Amino acid sequence: MESRYEYGLLGAGAVSASLIGKLPARARELGPVSAVSYRVASRIANTLRAGFPVRSAAELSEARCILFHSPPEFLAPLLRQLENAALDWTGKTLLVCGCVVDRAVLRRFEDKGATTAIAWRFEVAGRLIVEADESGGAAQRIARRIASELRLKAVDIPPDATDLVGAAVTLGGAAVTPLIDRTAALFKAAGVKDSEAARIAASLFEQCARDYAHSGKQSWAWYVRKPAVEQLRAQITVAEPMLFPLFRRLLLFAFQTFGKHEEIGEQLGGVAPRDPGAG
Repeated sequence: MESRYEYGLLGAGAVSASLIGKLPARARELGPVSAVSYRVASRIANTLRAGFPVRSAAELSEARCILFHSPPEFLAPLLRQLENAALDWTGKTLLVCGCVVDRAVLRRFEDKGATTAIAWRFEVAGRLIVEADESGGAAQRIARRIASELRLKAVDIPPDATDLVGAAVTLGGAAVTPLIDRTAALFKAAGVKDSEAARIAASLFEQCARDYAHSGKQSWAWYVRKPAVEQLRAQITVAEPMLFPLFRRLLLFAFQTFGKHEEIGEQLGGVAPRDPGAG
């Protein structure tokens, strides 16, 4: 059957808050909308002010690209509903928007003749992650077009790389926040007002990130020149007990990562924290 509509939708949950709901008015190309029930499909179409509800996933056959969005609790039944629908997948695209679907599940649709991709908003503003393999060209192109319509930059990654991206996001975000907080605490301990200490700490991390974006590893303060060992010793020893081992370990990690000044790391190995009771 020839596709009458650019997009069809199978969804559940807050579809209007997803990538699908952010599409501009031009996306009134949306046709059939399917869900766990006709009532839910009607509600989704009314909320989006686009498309029309249908009673079964089989009616998504009129769409060239099927957009999919679901919260975790409805993911499995909706995918079963789609997989069991009497659909000819040849030449069709399944684009998963803003949720996690196992690649093994997507491969079953690919075996039926579909191209597939996963697209999700990145924590970095202005980016859209697009996960697709080499055979997913059509799906990748549609995802990129959606990124363009949303004025986002598509960042392409291969299949099964989601956890790598997640690890990078955690390492560059949630894992770093406590370091910013402890940096601000050191400024406060030095007599800087609380609000100013927080701003200065944040600025230090922002400047470090900007320098890295510009020069990469060469932006590291000690890429060329050696750090002063005695200064590092003094700085480590004044750190609070909870921060002390991490401070030293981060310095050793830096020397090992860049393959420089590792002999200084050995010299720092014997540094002990200052006794809080000492005068």
